[in-house]
Amino acid sequence: MVMKTMLLLQRLNNLVLFLVILGSVSVNAAETKWEVAIVFRGEGEDQQFQKDVDDNILELARLNPSATLKIGLYREIEGKSYSYFPNGPSKKDISLGDLLYRQDLNQLKVPGTFKTNAGVELKSFLKFFYKESNSKRALIIYSHGRGADGLKGLSTKDLKEDLQSAPHLDLLWFDACFMSNLEFLYELRSLSDYTIASEEAEFASGLPFQTLSLLPALSSGKEASLALAKNFIESYSYLKNGKQRNYVSVSSATISIIENKKLKSLAASMKTVSNLFKKLSADQKIKLNKLLINKASMDDKSMIDLGLFLIEMRRLNNSVEIDNKLTSLIRLLNIEAVKELKTNPRIHLHSPDNSMKTQMVFGFNNWMTGSKKDFSEGEIYSTILKNDGFIAGPKNEQWPMKNLSENSELVITPFAPGINVFNYYFMNNQNGKLLTEAQSVSRTHDIVESVADTIATPLVYTAYTQQIGSKAERYTGLNITIPGAVPSIDYFELEFNQLAEWLSL
Repeated sequence: MVMKTMLLLQRLNNLVLFLVILGSVSVNAAETKWEVAIVFRGEGEDQQFQKDVDDNILELARLNPSATLKIGLYREIEGKSYSYFPNGPSKKDISLGDLLYRQDLNQLKVPGTFKTNAGVELKSFLKFFYKESNSKRALIIYSHGRGADGLKGLSTKDLKEDLQSAPHLDLLWFDACFMSNLEFLYELRSLSDYTIASEEAEFASGLPFQTLSLLPALSSGKEASLALAKNFIESYSYLKNGKQRNYVSVSSATISIIENKKLKSLAASMKTVSNLFKKLSADQKIKLNKLLINKASMDDKSMIDLGLFLIEMRRLNNSVEIDNKLTSLIRLLNIEAVKELKTNPRIHLHSPDNSMKTQMVFGFNNWMTGSKKDFSEGEIYSTILKNDGFIAGPKNEQWPMKNLSENSELVITPFAPGINVFNYYFMNNQNGKLLTEAQSVSRTHDIVESVADTIATPLVYTAYTQQIGSKAERYTGLNITIPGAVPSIDYFELEFNQLAEWLSL
């Protein structure tokens, strides 16, 4: 029953999103002009980072710019920067190797205009690129992210100044870690209608750049944001055979769409939350922070999931008035609905004979993985379910087994990236007699998606992928600096902190 309910919720959620996108696209009889600038920051980055950028540029090179899709690339490397415009006028083809860190592709020629800059000239690039007043405008920035502190090597304040060189954007995508951060988003809210960003650490593969070809069929920043974000998250799904799925073996892919003009009321409401935290006792603060680091933190422990934080604050609150305010915030961000959707169903298993001790023998992916050999080669299987030993079983392999006492119940979350089927059967603990036939449970989905259910929310869409067990179920769309943290000097200048008084010395 639980799995059927979860599957129904997921299907209804996907149907809402599908209808939003379908309804938006269907009204567009003609294509829409888009100007899309892609910025690869990376001055001073290591060799691996530069190779990752190379891979993304090679993917972009397969796009076909057109009269309705104008693309510009900007790259920083080794104290210089390069600009490339596939649509630009050119009397001769240029070498793709001119754009790349690697030098073994110099023989590949591409059309367009190429420019070598003397130094970092992001402002000049942004001023030069956007020309068409009747075009939709998008900017994608690939970099290392630091949440409220901005991008690596570029503070939030300095980044804001650079981006003000561009005209107002329909869509701004930070292809970087931790940038779905409330303090950061609030600071940059005036630069674009919509921002796409990831709450958690991101993968070097970044967004699937080929999906930019969808843009001419989309007539607004909202439509484009929904289509691109959904394509992004599905590219990391095993069940949807996403082309970037292998990256999620380490951590979850996360994505959020923020409607920036609606951030004001959320930010203002956070002052109530800040005051409530400050009134907690020292012991309460210590216990809460320990819980948040364990249950709600990002890979960077200085940032926590905003939704889980609000839920924990509501549990500590004794005031009806404050409780109502916190509940309104939680509902505004659709947090309760997101928490109902699980990437990993809870499987409740009982011994087939409650009068005796039994053994549950188990494996994964139709007995293709999870044997003793697999257990010895990595921690993923023991993390999913700790076993009490191994026993001979299917395919002449040794399989993990779990001891169950009389009348006991085992609640498990048995899935992980690429592990989508849980197999098991029960045996008599004393004589090894088979008590049941082999059974299986299949995962119904490996991504969670949530679409805004109120017009007031700034969080238009949020999604995340599976992880081992229930580890991914800490994401609700936005992160925030953990309260009580020691901030950088620049943090005090952020508009969010001045409004909400979130951190202090």
